[in-house]
Amino acid sequence: MHFARLLIFLFLFALPADIFAMTAQEIIDQVGKQNFSDNFRVFVTVKAFKGKKIISNHSLWLTVKVDKENSSFFVDFEEPKESKGLRFLFLEEPGKERSAFMYLPATGKTVPLDVDDPSVDVGGTGLTTEDLQGFIQKTSSEAELLREEKVDGRDCYVVRIPNAETKGERRLWVSKDGFLVLKNQQLDAQGKALRTFKVAEFFKTDQGKEFPRQEEIAIPAKGVHIDVRQENAVFGIEIPEELMDPDKFGTYKWKG
Repeated sequence: MHFARLLIFLFLFALPADIFAMTAQEIIDQVGKQNFSDNFRVFVTVKAFKGKKIISNHSLWLTVKVDKENSSFFVDFEEPKESKGLRFLFLEEPGKERSAFMYLPATGKTVPLDVDDPSVDVGGTGLTTEDLQGFIQKTSSEAELLREEKVDGRDCYVVRIPNAETKGERRLWVSKDGFLVLKNQQLDAQGKALRTFKVAEFFKTDQGKEFPRQEEIAIPAKGVHIDVRQENAVFGIEIPEELMDPDKFGTYKWKG
């Protein structure tokens, strides 16, 4: 019996290490399961700089409704004064096409947006729809595990997700401890970095999970960097149906 166990141990020890490695899809699935299972609301400040000069400064509320593999976003601007009341809604519903809308308080009108354009600027903040979607990682049948490396001293998986339309790709650095996305980078077809989204600081929720407190976004071609900071995050909240209704989200009074 002991000899048989020894043979099994030696056999397992001799197997390639990769046989025990997680696949890229399993890693992405764990990101969603471990970190994004509850609805949440968070207050966000967004400052954009060109060199050392600040070019925009916004504050807003971000509300996220998580429904299995679908996540919808409601954005409500507080500052600056000229942006107050500006709202965005990004919807993902089972069995339906993704959709996006913007409410303009000056006119009282809601207009549809091209949800498939990742470059759409959210209210002049410099943030894109893809930056917001960075809160919720999506599945991808083409995802590939490239390697393992450290980010800020933490061991990470590096996952590649190709983009068939642009011939470029997205790369995620996912921590082995907790499956947190520490870094998210967009590359063009030549492998040049177009946009790098990196978490600079985390905080712990009441449930003991880590959640991003501050991110840094670099856009080399424009010489722009954006600082994003989250405060007053609450999790497991009930979200009124009106906030996820294109006909009502613009005027619904959800505060107080």
